[in-house]
Amino acid sequence: MPSSQPAVRPVLAALLAALVIASSVLVSGPATALPDAQAAPAESPSAPPVPDDDAPVTMDLVSLTPTSLAPGGTLRAEVEVTNASSAPLTDLDLELRTRTSRVTDRGALASWQAEAGPDVEGPALATASGTPPASLAPGESTTLVVEATAEELGYSEETYYWGTRRVSLTAVADDEPLAGLRTFAVWRPDGAEETITQSTLLPVSEADAASAVLAPEEHAASAEQGRLASLRALAAREDVDWWLDPALMDPPTLPEPEPEAEAAGGEESEGSSAAPSLRPDPASTTIADELDTAVGERTVLAAPYAGADLVSLRESGAMLLEGAARDTADEVWEARGISPRAQVLGVPGAEADAEALEDAIEVGATAAVVPSSSLRPDPSAAVTPSSVGVYESSRTEGAQLSVLAPDPVLSSEFSQLTGDSDAEQTRQRLLAETATIASEYSSAPRHLLISPSAGADLDPAAAGAVLDAFAEAPWVESGRTSTLLDTADQQSWTTDPGADGGEPYALGRLQAEDVHPSGPSDGSWRVLEETTEAQLLDPAVLEDLEGTWRRLDALGAAMEDDAPLDAARREILSATSLAWRGDPGTPASRAQDAAERADALQDRIQVVPASGYNVVSDTAAVPITITNGLDTPITVKVTVTSDRPLVQVGEPAVVTVPAHGQTNASVDVEAVANGSVTLTTTLTTEDDRQLTDPVDVPLTVNPSWENCTTLLLVIAMGLLVVVGVARARRTGSSTRAPAIRGPEDPEELARTGRSTLDTSVPERTWTERGRHRGGDAADGSDERPGTAPDPNDIPDHDPDDTPEEDPR
Repeated sequence: MPSSQPAVRPVLAALLAALVIASSVLVSGPATALPDAQAAPAESPSAPPVPDDDAPVTMDLVSLTPTSLAPGGTLRAEVEVTNASSAPLTDLDLELRTRTSRVTDRGALASWQAEAGPDVEGPALATASGTPPASLAPGESTTLVVEATAEELGYSEETYYWGTRRVSLTAVADDEPLAGLRTFAVWRPDGAEETITQSTLLPVSEADAASAVLAPEEHAASAEQGRLASLRALAAREDVDWWLDPALMDPPTLPEPEPEAEAAGGEESEGSSAAPSLRPDPASTTIADELDTAVGERTVLAAPYAGADLVSLRESGAMLLEGAARDTADEVWEARGISPRAQVLGVPGAEADAEALEDAIEVGATAAVVPSSSLRPDPSAAVTPSSVGVYESSRTEGAQLSVLAPDPVLSSEFSQLTGDSDAEQTRQRLLAETATIASEYSSAPRHLLISPSAGADLDPAAAGAVLDAFAEAPWVESGRTSTLLDTADQQSWTTDPGADGGEPYALGRLQAEDVHPSGPSDGSWRVLEETTEAQLLDPAVLEDLEGTWRRLDALGAAMEDDAPLDAARREILSATSLAWRGDPGTPASRAQDAAERADALQDRIQVVPASGYNVVSDTAAVPITITNGLDTPITVKVTVTSDRPLVQVGEPAVVTVPAHGQTNASVDVEAVANGSVTLTTTLTTEDDRQLTDPVDVPLTVNPSWENCTTLLLVIAMGLLVVVGVARARRTGSSTRAPAIRGPEDPEELARTGRSTLDTSVPERTWTERGRHRGGDAADGSDERPGTAPDPNDIPDHDPDDTPEEDPR
């Protein structure tokens, strides 16, 4: 239930305040002004003070219990004291003091914690006498315990006065104060009901999304017992929501490491040509599977893939890379079955202005994370609103952007929960901050968001202890970040902290003039006079990265399985990360490395050039040999062009080349005229994206040679026919020999059954014919050679007596 104005009149309130001050005088000595009026403010509102180098002792708060102190309870503090001097410390003691007045100004919390000197105001309410060692040698440590009951502390039991109290712990040796430690306790008398809702939005991302590719051993170590291991443990808690980089859910496919025996470099391993097998990175796979299992009912907000700086990509015109980052993320969400509640971009407080939110809208974000101090005219106002609002665009008509506004102080404090910090002091500061907010004068409910820095190396034990304390604190109720986004979608809020209609007190509708830069200053967060200009990524480097991505994209279209491209693609997208703003060297180095990876992959696809081709006919099929050194089959289009119009090249051939194999493709060439041309062969994808550099081969064209040869053969054969006919006319007889006819030989027919000519009749016929011609020659006939004989000179005989011509 939210805090409300006290039911007493102002005069009565003043009397009560006077009584509290009087009681503090009786308990702690003379009343003094609030610490923020006299103490030097902390340089950072979240960092505990650093002891001086010459301090005789250092103090580390081990524990302060209970989480919520009620009447009848006992405040117990444990402090580890280390002798930082060169001399032994004797009669060591720990003193506890407090300020009974309630803290209502959050700035007072930072000022109080910033004090590092011993607190000597008033007598100590409790000491650790009897428990410390008699002497503490240089460099040695001991734990001192001090306790004080609620009655000894003297806090008012009126419910209105519940809230944060200041507590100091002072180390003393030989009755001399040596050092002090400032912390807080929360006083919660019976009947106090004021609460706030709190959500924790945890950035779940890797510092470098390409570490599995570029530094696999360090990546595996981090996943086992480093930063990634801590992140896994913390993300598994059900009381945190995720601002998740989808790259963590997308294990890259990498070559499997060689066994140690082969890696030793023997002759056998050097001569081996076997390609290394590919597999998803084991460490990345484990993380992705754990996150997938732990999603549950928590709110998941989508960060850009690999932390891509979408604004820099848009400004430089690298639309291909921008689309690739978005499409890759969509594929991961779909494959994992996760539906992010919103696509979220972060805006640092120092860079916050209307233009930054307009840019977020332009690149497709549906929500932005902006410190609430950049959305409030006075970040130190008396009442802290809920961490949500809606920005109404002045650049795009009708466009709106949900704004999540985490509390910057709470988020900075949570980011201090690392292994190197005093986690217990941070825990008490966070409890004090939330209690101070909950006790503010507000009738409307409020929902606060805590979002630590993505670069913080959070200790899961320390962060878990704070989250457990939130669950235990009666003034904190756990909520989900999706509730804030629902409030933004429905715009069901109030901007009046005194409203009692049940709607949350929120930032409301935000215009361009409501957004301004902010940052830590004088112990709290303040509005800055000028916006820090964002250092966008170098456009020239992004252009190089996009060119390499385009080449990989073409390779992927040709490959049956594009898993071998995972490493190069991850490196390119990681080079566009927002983390590299202000560090131009890293993206440039990765651009060069990615280009070399792409070159190595493309070099495995080759057109084997021939020494030359000769075409001696009108058409010919020119053979082209293609080799594939990749681990997967590829489908390519073989495009051939000629530098001269002496030939016409047919349609490109599309062929599939097996992994680590070769294929011969044939391209039809039609000759137009004689001459020499240069054929240029290029391999492309089926949609004409180039895969290899052009390869030139000379071609000699002689299509008329075949025609001339054929003509000569035809002429020669014709001449042979003419010569044969002429020769036959010159040497042949003038008449055709008649057919021979005659009776069958009866004897041969009876003996063999064969029908044969009776040779006796033809023999007589030819005898008479010869005698007749002989007589004519002797008589000196006047007939010219070659003339037909006189028919009257032919002897009479029966036509059947003439022998038949052999049918064979």
